Amino acid sequence: MRTIILSLLIGSITLAQDRVLFIRGGDGTGGVVEATNRAERTEQLADIINTSESRGNHGWATLAKTLGANGFEPEQALEGPEEKPAPIELDKQNLSHYAIIVFGSNNSTYTDAQVDAFWKYIRAGGSALFISDANFGNTWQAAPNSDQKLLARSGVIVNQDHGTYTVERGKGDYIAPDHPILKDVGKFDGEGVSPVQMPEKVPDGFTITQIARAKGKTRINDGSKQGTERDVTPRDSSLLVIEHGKGRVACHFDRNTFFNLNGAGTSIERHDNKRYAINLFGWLARRP
Repeated sequence: MRTIILSLLIGSITLAQDRVLFIRGGDGTGGVVEATNRAERTEQLADIINTSESRGNHGWATLAKTLGANGFEPEQALEGPEEKPAPIELDKQNLSHYAIIVFGSNNSTYTDAQVDAFWKYIRAGGSALFISDANFGNTWQAAPNSDQKLLARSGVIVNQDHGTYTVERGKGDYIAPDHPILKDVGKFDGEGVSPVQMPEKVPDGFTITQIARAKGKTRINDGSKQGTERDVTPRDSSLLVIEHGKGRVACHFDRNTFFNLNGAGTSIERHDNKRYAINLFGWLARRP
């Protein structure tokens, strides 16, 4: 597959900026719950050049602009379209060019060689952010399956969408309240959230830390349609981080947290979502 890289130029770009690669699903591959045509299925994929601020938008342009103003250089790579699905060829790229890789609306099945390349990048000091959502795929399983293949070696389990809630410091929802990602963050929220689950036994070579708990109910990523609903457990997290070798990985529970103003369910402008985003990318990039 020919990888398409879209550079988003925001203000003056300097060599000192940290490059961030957003991996987006291919055209027409999203929107299992809400979309009715190809254009709507594509709009569901949280594109970093989608600047819409119309009610219910799914754009991440404000997130990209915020990152650009804080010393990052966002870029985007697209997986294969619905008529020819294909993953990003991680094993054929020099991933060390990127400070952070964001597995955003990815919904393709990654090969063992590509998973090897991903974890080699992490061990060498790379960083990654995973954000799952049912509408990042054209089936309920597509997006969580894509993330699960990449995360399986860590033992972390990806769940399906279920629940809408705010994670708050004042309500004891922070498991690690002093973590740098939560500095000056009183609350952040999501809508149709996909928490991840801590493994019962952490594999050798991995350090996994729960930062903020999940709430209410979630759905297991099982079956052929919507998964089995269950109550969340103490191992379910709205934010969880993994350290492996010299690298860092974060798993955040929802795409909606970072939508443009007036985004579906919530947006980066609500609560402390913008500060949370800056802290999250800063921690991944090892900013002071």
